[in-house]
Amino acid sequence: MQLMNTMNKQHFLSACGILLLMVGWTMQGCKPSTTGELGDPFNKLEGMHGVWELNAFLQTDLQNPLREVRDLSELYIDGEVTPMQVTLNEDGRYEVLIEKGQNYFGDMGQWSLDDETHPSYIIFESQDVFGTPLDTLVYDLGSVVRPHESILDVVLERSCGDLPLLSYTFSFTRQ
Repeated sequence: MQLMNTMNKQHFLSACGILLLMVGWTMQGCKPSTTGELGDPFNKLEGMHGVWELNAFLQTDLQNPLREVRDLSELYIDGEVTPMQVTLNEDGRYEVLIEKGQNYFGDMGQWSLDDETHPSYIIFESQDVFGTPLDTLVYDLGSVVRPHESILDVVLERSCGDLPLLSYTFSFTRQ
C-alpha cells in the first residue's frame, strides 16, 4: 500500500510539472511582439562639436577602497575669470582658452575619437601655432555625448607604472 501511494505521488508530481511547463509556454506566446525601429544611431562626432566650459574639476583617489572624490573646482573656477573653455570644431581642430589653472589639453591642435561609432577615448594632438606636433594626449570619455546633451566628462588617469593612483574628471557644459 505504501509503495502504491509513493508511485501515485510521483505520477501526480510529474503531471503537475508537465502542466506547469505547458502553461508557461502558453503564457510566453501571449507577449506582444515588438514592432517599430530604433531609428538612426546618433553621430558621436556631432555630439562633441561646440564650445565646452569647465564647470567642475574632481579628483578621485583610486587607491582608497572608498574611491574618495574631492572637488578641486576652485583651482579653475573662482567666479571672476571665465573658466577654461575647450572648443571642438567640426574640422577636427580644437582650441583651449584658460585664465586660471593648469592646462592638461594643450593650447590647440587636432582632436578625434578612438572609434567614431563606439568611442571610449578622446584624443588631443596638440600643436604649436605653426602646426608642429607637440604631444598626443588620450583621455577617457566619462560618457558618449549626443548632439542634444550638454555635459561632457573627460577623465585623466594618473598612475605609477601599472598602478593607477588618481583620476581627474573635467566636467564641461556646452555653451
